[in-house]
Amino acid sequence: MPLFHQNRPNHSLLLMPVRLGDERWPKNKVRLLSCDAEGNLFTQFLGRSTYHRIIKEAQQMEASQNDYATIYWDTGTSRPTPLVVKIGESETWALNHILEHALRDAIIPDVLRRYPEEIIRLGEVKRKELLIEKARETHKTTAATLSKVLNRLPYYRKHDLEVSFPIYKVEYAFPLIILKRLPPVKDTPSGQQRLLVLDSDGDLIVTTFPSELIDKAERKRIGLHRRGKEGYLICLKKPKGISVDIMEISELQKLALENVTQYFEETGGKQPLSGAVRTILNKARNTV
Repeated sequence: MPLFHQNRPNHSLLLMPVRLGDERWPKNKVRLLSCDAEGNLFTQFLGRSTYHRIIKEAQQMEASQNDYATIYWDTGTSRPTPLVVKIGESETWALNHILEHALRDAIIPDVLRRYPEEIIRLGEVKRKELLIEKARETHKTTAATLSKVLNRLPYYRKHDLEVSFPIYKVEYAFPLIILKRLPPVKDTPSGQQRLLVLDSDGDLIVTTFPSELIDKAERKRIGLHRRGKEGYLICLKKPKGISVDIMEISELQKLALENVTQYFEETGGKQPLSGAVRTILNKARNTV
């Protein structure tokens, strides 16, 4: 397992593939609109081979009379995998309306927020069934099936998605600039600090780091501030693992990063990067 874990929820409900603006997906990746058990919307990258496997299984399910949803299940002990779960008419209705509100308002209304958790909870039953099946037939590959709700929805063109969501990436572009500490959520691991960070690609990411690393670097930043200087915590990827250090910045650059954070808090999205922020990212890359 890598030392650095993104704070993508352990289990999420896959909704459909999306492109944000004119972006080009990373090689062998597909971005999927998803939501967690609390009904929070976000996007995450899925391996293209896994996505194609899902599509293939979905095509085999077209003759089925049942409705299904797809859960991205992560136990933390193995690679995350999609799980198909059977759902009823009410869950199917809810998924359609969840997508409608997600695309129009970038938020799931309270009346629908209980459904993602109920559907995701079905993944535990399915996971146990697959483990039993795998134990009985060790040479049989676990199949993952795409939700019929997901499969029958239209593919997104670039202008179809006008709202932004927090980005959850499989592979980060280091170094990372830590913008703000965030309160923990239900799936936040013990001893981990939830964070909003800006990676070297300019993507906003919600992730976690060991609290001990953050606290140590924060004390160093406070010492720098007492000497009349400004600094931001920066995450570096080194051969021996991940480290958190301080990058000294100007007052203008500090204000630019605060504007990025404020915009995210108010809209849930990312504004175009200013020249000051790009300068900070270049400085961060040169720190490596």
